[in-house]
Amino acid sequence: MTRARRSALAVVTVTFGLTAQACRQEEPAPEPADQVPEGVVILSQAQVDASEITTTRVTLAPVRASVRVPGTVGSPDTARASVGSVVEGRVVRVDVLPGDRVEAGQPLVEIHSHEVSDAQRDLTAAQARLSYQENALGRGRRLYEAGAISLEEFQRREADHSEASADVLRAREMLEHLHATPTGESAAQAPRAGTVFRVHVSTGEAVLPGTPLVELGATETLWVTAFVPENTAAALSPGDQVPVRFRSLPGEVVQGRLVRMGQWVDPTNRSVEARFELETVPEGVRPGSFATVDVTSRSDVEGMELPEEAVVRFDDGNAVFVVEAPGRYRRVMVEAEPARDGTVAVTGVEEGTEVVVGGAYFLKAALELEPEGDTGDAT
Repeated sequence: MTRARRSALAVVTVTFGLTAQACRQEEPAPEPADQVPEGVVILSQAQVDASEITTTRVTLAPVRASVRVPGTVGSPDTARASVGSVVEGRVVRVDVLPGDRVEAGQPLVEIHSHEVSDAQRDLTAAQARLSYQENALGRGRRLYEAGAISLEEFQRREADHSEASADVLRAREMLEHLHATPTGESAAQAPRAGTVFRVHVSTGEAVLPGTPLVELGATETLWVTAFVPENTAAALSPGDQVPVRFRSLPGEVVQGRLVRMGQWVDPTNRSVEARFELETVPEGVRPGSFATVDVTSRSDVEGMELPEEAVVRFDDGNAVFVVEAPGRYRRVMVEAEPARDGTVAVTGVEEGTEVVVGGAYFLKAALELEPEGDTGDAT
């Protein structure tokens, strides 16, 4: 190797050494494990960039919190019907299945009962008596006009005719009440149009008066029944609009309007029953579906409104991460309550603090994966 080549190599080696030393001086050395406080996460700039951490400054202001209450979707009370048997007998035919759409007056279940044959026999006998009394009254009128019978006798025949007419009317009403079919059965009919929810009997089953047969209701309009905590129920008034979510449709939000509010508090759970009418019924939402209702309270809390993902859950409660220095984040326990859609009302953080709003779950994972006594940059 010539002297010139050795000199050039030496210059390159020295230059690289100085550059590497300068780079090491730009990035601070990690803190020793025994100096990293509990609940603190330390990340390199590359880790911060990879986790897409974003922050915001705390500005305290009155925030109105809300309570998420579980509920159940159902047909409106005013559109529901429970059809029971009006006779004692045996089921000979079930005409509907759950999910069927029915019209008012449509037969649902047919029951063979002796009451129908008895009512039909009573009607036949009453009609025969009425026919006899009509003839007797006609003869009596002609005899009375001819002076052959007294007024008292004529009026008696009129009374007998009226009584026979009443017996026929009574027998017909009984057959109508039994919904007698042409085959002599008693048909349980739909009292209103709607959808069949449940069928409680099957062919061949014996029934008594009052035995439940079919339940039906409306599906075009649905209500959500929820039990609102006593202290939150005071914030509700008929007509109030609330957001409603469904377990079967994550991300779907529908407005519900309060139509009924209970007037007493259930002592077992200190709640008030409330019913909310859905403005629209999403595809897939049916009676019996689970839902949640967000009820906003009338009282404000002094705090800040953050996205839901800014608050993470630990075993000992809710927490947010605050920025202590570039790449250094500390867990702070807070109180958090639902606020508006996708946000929470947070208290427990001082004014002006820089709070992580994006990437909080990355920091939680880093904190939970960190072995006790390990350095923060090991995350």
